[in-house]
Amino acid sequence: MKCELCSAELGADLRCPVCGANYVPVCLGCGRVLPKEAHRCPDCGGEALPGLEMTRAELRKAGLKCFMPFTQDRNYDIYFGGHNDGEGYLFNDIKGYTREIPESRVVLPSVAEGLPIHGVWNAFFCAGDDFLPELAEATYERMTAIREVVLSNGIREVMSYAFLGCAGLETLVLPRSVRIMKHDFYDLFTDGQQPMGNGLWKSPVTVRYRGTEEDWQKVAVTSRFCDYVQRGYIKMEYLGR
Repeated sequence: MKCELCSAELGADLRCPVCGANYVPVCLGCGRVLPKEAHRCPDCGGEALPGLEMTRAELRKAGLKCFMPFTQDRNYDIYFGGHNDGEGYLFNDIKGYTREIPESRVVLPSVAEGLPIHGVWNAFFCAGDDFLPELAEATYERMTAIREVVLSNGIREVMSYAFLGCAGLETLVLPRSVRIMKHDFYDLFTDGQQPMGNGLWKSPVTVRYRGTEEDWQKVAVTSRFCDYVQRGYIKMEYLGR
C-alpha cells in the first residue's frame, strides 16, 4: 500500500520511509484497531488494512481537531484537553479544521493515538459563527483552496454537512471501510442551478472509491446521491482492491 500523505510505498513495519507517517492495521468490518501483525480481526473476521495514525501533535500541525462521539444528550467532549472514554472519536464541528491557510489536499487519519476515528460529521471544515451572513462569503473563500479530501482506511461514516464550505473541492477519496453516507449533499455537490456561498458555480466532484463497484453497492447512500451520480454532478471512480 502507498502512504496516503506522500504516495511512497509503506515499509513492512507500516511506516512510510519518506515522510515517516505511521500506519496500524484497522478492521474493515468493525473498525477496531488491531495489533501490528494482524491480518484478520479476531472479533468479526474482517480484513485488516493499514490506517493512518496521528499523534495529538501531528493532528495539531495538520490543523485537525478530533471530537468524542456524541452521547445520548448529544454533547461533545473535545479531544484536546478532554477526557478519554476509550470508545474512539469523530471528526466533528466546532470548527474542527483550523488551518487558516488550508492545504490543497487534506488527509483525515483513521486512528488517533491508538483509538479509532469512526467518521466525519456536521460541518467539520466550517461551523458556527463562520456562517453568519456577514462572514459566509469569506468562509467559502478560505475553503476554496481545498481541492482534495482523503479519508484513511478505517473511517466508516460520512454524515450530514461533513464537507460544508469546501467550495473548491474536486476530489473526494473514500476507503473501502465506509459503510454509510447519510448526507443530502446540498452543501458539497450542488445541482448546477445555485452558486456556492462565495458566488462561484460548483464543478462536479469526483468520488474515488478504493474498492470495486460491487463493494460500493453495500454502502448505504441517499437517493439524492444516486440521482446526482446519474446527472453527472458526482463522478464515480472505482479503484479496485
